[in-house]
Amino acid sequence: MVAPFDTELFGHWWFEGPDFLAAVYRELARRRVAVRPATGSRHLDDHPSRNALRLPAGSWGANGDFSMWLGPQTAWTWERLWPLEERFWDAAPAALMNPAAREVLAQAARELLLAQSSDWQFIISTGAAADYATRRFQEHCSAAEELVAALIAGGESELTAARARAGDLARRDDLFPDILPALSVALGGSRSYVLG
Repeated sequence: MVAPFDTELFGHWWFEGPDFLAAVYRELARRRVAVRPATGSRHLDDHPSRNALRLPAGSWGANGDFSMWLGPQTAWTWERLWPLEERFWDAAPAALMNPAAREVLAQAARELLLAQSSDWQFIISTGAAADYATRRFQEHCSAAEELVAALIAGGESELTAARARAGDLARRDDLFPDILPALSVALGGSRSYVLG
């Protein structure tokens, strides 16, 4: 049995969702039934696939395609994101090796990930709060662009100013505490490289 949940809905559309799931897990433990919780990867490890099937591209969005995210109303977001992502990955290896640049790199990565959230294109396409989504998208892109530019410049004065800016931004958006080890792995290194 698989029970997938759109966890984005927990708390505002399905406020009792986390409580419901907690009760299910407590009941499973109490009754010791044959059903046991497992992650998807754990199940696949325990039960290797014998057959493969190819799924067609599609989405839960309108028309079952990707037009909610990549359409006429949102093309401009991708025209800004794609070059930003390229500049980020160009700057990341040297920044990761420079302890003075790591705080800036970490916040640049956070801002890039926040800009890449598919929510912005979805909200813009629905028109529900397009001005809000546009503003948030532009704020995260601008912050990432500013920090990446400082990483590329790499001078002491640029990095000093960028560290101050990264600190200000982190007070607002300080998610993904392990982002530097994750970047190290993404670049072919080890998690321990940036942990000392």
